[in-house]
Amino acid sequence: MKKYVIFKDDDIGKDIHGLKKWINIIIKNDAKAAIGLIGKYMTNQELVKLLNSLDPLRIEIFCHGYSHGRLPFLLKKIWKKNRILPVEFDRSSKSHNLSLRKYRLAESKFLKKKAICFGPPGNIWNDTITNPLLKNEFKVMFSWRKAKHSLFTIPLSDNLKQSSINEFITDYNKKKDCRIYTLQFHHANLSGKQFDIINEVIDFLKNKENRIFITPSELLEISKKDKDILNLISPLI
Repeated sequence: MKKYVIFKDDDIGKDIHGLKKWINIIIKNDAKAAIGLIGKYMTNQELVKLLNSLDPLRIEIFCHGYSHGRLPFLLKKIWKKNRILPVEFDRSSKSHNLSLRKYRLAESKFLKKKAICFGPPGNIWNDTITNPLLKNEFKVMFSWRKAKHSLFTIPLSDNLKQSSINEFITDYNKKKDCRIYTLQFHHANLSGKQFDIINEVIDFLKNKENRIFITPSELLEISKKDKDILNLISPLI
C-alpha cells in the first residue's frame, strides 16, 4: 500500500531569503512541497519572479488568504472569550468571498498559474467558507477537520517543531500509519537546527518509510483511483 507525504509551508511573502533556502532544500533532495502564499505580498516583484520561476509539479502554490488576519491572543486571554476580533476566515460568507476574490485578482495579475488549494491562516475557518471557496474555483483545502459539504480536505498531521531527527522520528511514529502524512512548516519561524534537519527528515520519509512526496493537485488525482484516499479527503455528507 502506497503512503504519501505533503510538506506544507505557510506564510509565503514575509521572508524571501528563507523561502529561497527552503525551496533549494526541496529541489536538492528531489522532494515536493506546497507553499501558502499570502495574497497581499504579490506586489513584491522579487517574490513574484521567484514564484513564477518554480516548477508547479514540484512546488505548488496554495492560497493562504489575502490579508492573513491575526488572532489577538493577548485580548483573548484578558477577556476570556473565544475571540475578540474574527480572523480572516472565521467571519461571514460575504467576507470570505471578498478575501478570496482579492486573492484571485492579484493572482491573475501577477502569477502564471491558478491555485486550486486553500489553507486558512492559523488553520482557522468556519463552515460558511465552503461556498465561497467553490465559487472562487478552489477544489481542496488543508484542515485539521473535514468540511461538512462539497469540499475536499487534506488532513494535517503534524508541525515541524523538533530540533533533531531522533525527536522527529519519535513524534512521527505516533502517526506513521497515516496514508497521508502532512507536515506543516513556517520556514520563517524555524530555528537553525530545525532548518538543518529538513534534509534528514526528507531522507527518512523517502528512504526509510518509503513515502512518496506529492502536491495537493497530485493527491486529488490519486483519490480518483484510490477509494481509501478518497474517503480520507472527501467531505462529510
